[in-house]
Amino acid sequence: MSQRLIQIHPSDNVAVAAGPVAPGADVQVNGTELKVNAEVPAGHKIALQPIKAGAPVVKYGFVIGSATSDIAPGDWVHSDNLKTNLSGEVTYEYRGASNAQPRASNVPTFLGYRRKNGTVGTRNEIWIINTVGCVNHAAERVAKLAADRFAANAGERFAGRIDGVHSFSHPYGCSQLGDDLKNTQRVLAGMLRHPNAGGVLVLGLGCENN
Repeated sequence: MSQRLIQIHPSDNVAVAAGPVAPGADVQVNGTELKVNAEVPAGHKIALQPIKAGAPVVKYGFVIGSATSDIAPGDWVHSDNLKTNLSGEVTYEYRGASNAQPRASNVPTFLGYRRKNGTVGTRNEIWIINTVGCVNHAAERVAKLAADRFAANAGERFAGRIDGVHSFSHPYGCSQLGDDLKNTQRVLAGMLRHPNAGGVLVLGLGCENN
């Protein structure tokens, strides 16, 4: 049964054996049969055409070396009849990345609020955060009263300084235990540190688990 060769690029003058090939075996490449002259391991190269000594050996569409002797179609192309075209000493030089800062005109910017911890927000809001769902209504009421007051004084001391007052209702906190409670605490702690919150009012109750 004829075995198959793989010609990776149309310009290659060698092909790759898809499996081990015995001497005298017939192989196929692109519909053409070729008789192999030597035992060739799987994945190794077999010449598809005559290659004169000194001529380039082409694989992947690129020259991978030169023949050191005449190679006949069906020959195993290996280190015995192939050499690299590299010669001499190759010198490598390390050049580290430049630490030069980009020009100020090239640095993208946006209007934001820089916080003391180094974060930057896109809004400057007051957040009412409750630690337990029991005080959702109270938090919502405080937020509404504050928002109404700020709106009434928008033309005075709060103009351009506060973008809004918001509460964040949730059903958690009360009767939570273990990892469930810790996950709620982590979420609330993240909101307390959010850069869009210029100020935070925390509401809670004296529950045993909070």
